[in-house]
Amino acid sequence: MQAIQKTWARDWQMNGRTAVLLVALISFLLFLTTLQLHINGSSHPYATDVGEIQNALPRWGTIHYNGYPLYTFIGSLFVTVLRGLGVAPALGASLYSAVWGAISVALLAQLMLVLGVQPLVAAVASLMFALATSIWVDASVAEVHTMSMALTFITLCFAVRFGRNGQKSDLYWLAFWGGMVLAHQRAFALFLPAVLLWAFPHWRLVVRHLLPVLALGFIGPLTYLYLPLRAWMGADWTYSSPGTWQGFWALVFYTRSDLVIVPDTAVLWLERIRGILALLSDDWPWLLTALGAVGLLLPGSPARWQERWGLLFTWALHLPISFIVWEGRVSDALLAVKLPIVAMAAIGLALLAERVWHKRPSLGKLVVVGGLGLLVWLFFANRPDVLAVTRDRSAFDTIALAQRIQPAADGRAQTLMALWGHDYWALTYAQAYDGQFPDLTLVHHDNDFAAIAQNSHLFTLSKTFYQRSPDWWATLLGPISLTSAAPDIVEIQTRPQIAPIAPAADALALGNGIAIHQADLAWLSADQLLLTVTWQAQQAGLADYSVAVHLVAQDPPAGPQDILAQADSTHPVNGWYPTSRWQPGELVTDHFLLSVPGGSAPQAVRVGMYQSLPDGSFQNTAWLSLAVPERPLP
Repeated sequence: MQAIQKTWARDWQMNGRTAVLLVALISFLLFLTTLQLHINGSSHPYATDVGEIQNALPRWGTIHYNGYPLYTFIGSLFVTVLRGLGVAPALGASLYSAVWGAISVALLAQLMLVLGVQPLVAAVASLMFALATSIWVDASVAEVHTMSMALTFITLCFAVRFGRNGQKSDLYWLAFWGGMVLAHQRAFALFLPAVLLWAFPHWRLVVRHLLPVLALGFIGPLTYLYLPLRAWMGADWTYSSPGTWQGFWALVFYTRSDLVIVPDTAVLWLERIRGILALLSDDWPWLLTALGAVGLLLPGSPARWQERWGLLFTWALHLPISFIVWEGRVSDALLAVKLPIVAMAAIGLALLAERVWHKRPSLGKLVVVGGLGLLVWLFFANRPDVLAVTRDRSAFDTIALAQRIQPAADGRAQTLMALWGHDYWALTYAQAYDGQFPDLTLVHHDNDFAAIAQNSHLFTLSKTFYQRSPDWWATLLGPISLTSAAPDIVEIQTRPQIAPIAPAADALALGNGIAIHQADLAWLSADQLLLTVTWQAQQAGLADYSVAVHLVAQDPPAGPQDILAQADSTHPVNGWYPTSRWQPGELVTDHFLLSVPGGSAPQAVRVGMYQSLPDGSFQNTAWLSLAVPERPLP
């Protein structure tokens, strides 16, 4: 029987180097199938910083705290080389993550080999890690976490090797890679208890070679000199102020400790625990994670007790940290914290499978076959969630808004402000690398808008006012007026456009102190109409009026059934500029988009205003009707 079992085990053996290379290749091909090909549009926490990185790397710029100098330097070189081959920067940045993702999965397999797991089992377990939603997404978009995992795993490889053989060369490599990963990702500090436990038997060797160990470990922090270097070289994309001593040290020592928020009531603890457990189950079913923990606990596996307990302690440290890393929402920091939990569980599963294989090779084969089945299941279960992030094209909607801005009739410069984040990153990428809106100056919210408004038309996206209200603008510019420059694009003016009040023959007085100075209706496409209205205040002291825009099947409509579509607004200018703020003679432009239902035959668009009365009813003004022009051919 023992001879048969040995034959079974021998038949399924694989060379360790072959297993690592095969895992790297399969992982890379896997990540290619979900790679983000364009500027990021997703607002998912996985993609919080992706647009920033897509812009920073091709510019040899620097990014958010902690600055990640090693990541940005190598990434900029990588993206620049690919650009020379015709690869767009956004795609190049995603490929950069995919390469690091494949390296990290391969190094996890190598770590399992160092722990004594046979190559086939290590290959299957590490590919299960690759198929976890967290690492799969991070390897498909421009993110730092795949590089963090790679540096973590290579450091742990040398930590285990040094703990086993006490060789000076392994100690030096451990010091070098340990310094690199700590400089790159401070969260590696949670692995230090395990590393110290493994290295403790050889503490005398560490003491004897302490100076070279410290010197090698300090190489990693030296990479931070790249940040002020780029600032001094005039890089046009630098986060914070790395060119100053204060800004530089802030980047070096930033620990994100502000994200550690401990709930202060039992109810909040229960709510947080339920949310985090659900979040962790997005990667793997809880049964798999639990089995991984069991694998780290059970004796009899090829890993030594110090190694198993070190890994288990690391798993146990990351789990509670995931419950207290909180920004009032699920954040990218929280998603990064759970990566090591899945990695440690994968190692535990490999050790458990290896133990079963050692006891019963035939049963061990069945476990491996089951693991292969799990790979297939994880692929189909997690792939849609990954694609939901990487195939999100919402950024193109923002870009389309900016494309609506037409050249100024007076020839003045035009400036568009977008909030730092997804909107600004999408717009500045489209301008820099897709050749969009070349005559438009793009700025984010941290600028001298008083100086800008003196020499330029100042625009912003309508949705910007949800975070930077008109009152915020007034604190910077003084009294302001608003007008629509294009659908969902608002111009902020320090001086309203005042014109002589038009005579009745040239304007339609609505009977509420406001007249329609000009109106135009045109097809934007075969199923969308654009109504442009210019209002004029005919007196001071106006009440607040809402706007009604109706697409009707007949004019006037006989009832609600004749209203095919509406584009009403609480106030003019996308709801942001109440009529009570208008000055006599002020001209205010509005744009309204109307989607025409398929198969309908609209006759006219009616536009007017109405006021809410105390009894809950509405009082309408006069209406202006515009005949729908002939529909263009599709």
